[in-house]
Amino acid sequence: MSKIFLIAYNPPHIEKTNKIEAAQYRSWQFLAPLINGGHEIYLCAKQSPVLCITSPHIDLPGSVIYHPIQFENIGWSRELQSAHDNFDPDCIVAVNFDNCLYSTKLRSSKPLWMDIYGDYLTIIQASCFRARSNRGIPTVISFYKQILNTGDIFSVCSSPQRHMLVGELAVTGRLRRETFGYEFTRVILPGSLPLNVDAGRKKYQNKKFLSKFGITDTDFVVLWCGGYNTWTDVKTLFAALELAMENEPRIHYLSIGANTYNAVDNVYLQFLSMIENSSFRERFHMLGWLPWEEISGYYYASDVGINIDSIHYETIYGTRTRLVEMIAYGLPVISSLGSELSYLILDSNAGLSFQAGDWKEFGKKILLLAMDFDLCRQFSHNALACAQDIFSFSSTTKPLIDWVKAPMIAPDKELKVYENRIQDIEFNLRSIFRKLIWKFIGSTK
Repeated sequence: MSKIFLIAYNPPHIEKTNKIEAAQYRSWQFLAPLINGGHEIYLCAKQSPVLCITSPHIDLPGSVIYHPIQFENIGWSRELQSAHDNFDPDCIVAVNFDNCLYSTKLRSSKPLWMDIYGDYLTIIQASCFRARSNRGIPTVISFYKQILNTGDIFSVCSSPQRHMLVGELAVTGRLRRETFGYEFTRVILPGSLPLNVDAGRKKYQNKKFLSKFGITDTDFVVLWCGGYNTWTDVKTLFAALELAMENEPRIHYLSIGANTYNAVDNVYLQFLSMIENSSFRERFHMLGWLPWEEISGYYYASDVGINIDSIHYETIYGTRTRLVEMIAYGLPVISSLGSELSYLILDSNAGLSFQAGDWKEFGKKILLLAMDFDLCRQFSHNALACAQDIFSFSSTTKPLIDWVKAPMIAPDKELKVYENRIQDIEFNLRSIFRKLIWKFIGSTK
């Protein structure tokens, strides 16, 4: 067994009274299998601003030392270093971009696994589009290079992101003679939470849980759970729901979540404005953000979960955690095609799909499941089966579990001896000289 220094976010059940985002799920996806593997774990978690946890004695199974750190405070790097030195781990695992960046401040000779959940440069592009400003791009690129130059191995959320990361490692200078044949990257797909679905269904049988919204046992509930981000195509979503509701009065839309960014023109407020002018507005139930401990009942009482995106680089190279969360509850899904995950779920017959922007097809798919109970039940069975198989925490994290048994430092970091550093300086000087020559002979003036 290994001693693992884990830098991550609080797993969901620690922040059960707060809203939960993908970072918490990803952290639990990494932590749970490490606990089950019997490893000794020191968890340095980013202290939530609304939590006041200071004790290492919290409800985590296995051999886990819990250490919340306020990374916003001056002195966090000393606190992190001290925890690392006192624990003396066999390896370090950092989960998500921010924690990967924090790990670069550690003075350590131990192998370092970095998980980059979604390509950060495409996320920043979407953020800049939304803000109508390119401010921050040079800073993010600088931080990203720092991460890419520090890690020994990197995990990503999809095969497309894996290819993107190899390209990013190449332009950072990590693809060199020492790393020829060395595999820098691993794909760890999003994982489905391990749940006792049978017990949950018995507790929230039928739709009595939703009667406070005027929803009856015979109604068909379409569930959205999570943030409405820049890439949420609310126009297509609204048009599809209008089409479905017009043709089937039993259809209700239940939304848990809200905007993920502050702006007067965010897509969530746009969506609310559309609903306000809808003839079916009484069948839209917009609940906003809810604490994690309260949302299970909504999953069990719903009939289908949905995901919808517009097409751009973040969609292609990223993923959608809400999809694996939904199927974990045995909820079939309807998703626009775009991320690799949307295709994998379609191939697993865990739900239906439509081309991004095709509101008519989307609406028809909602109607199809609403009017065919047996088909919906079959998709539900398939959804739960693939959640507990290919998307289980143990299946998705197998590359990590294998690595922590015998963690390795990347070959180019192992060989950073004095002679190699002198050689790198020489090659960099040669590069500068070659660029000067090229600039001179290529000048037209």
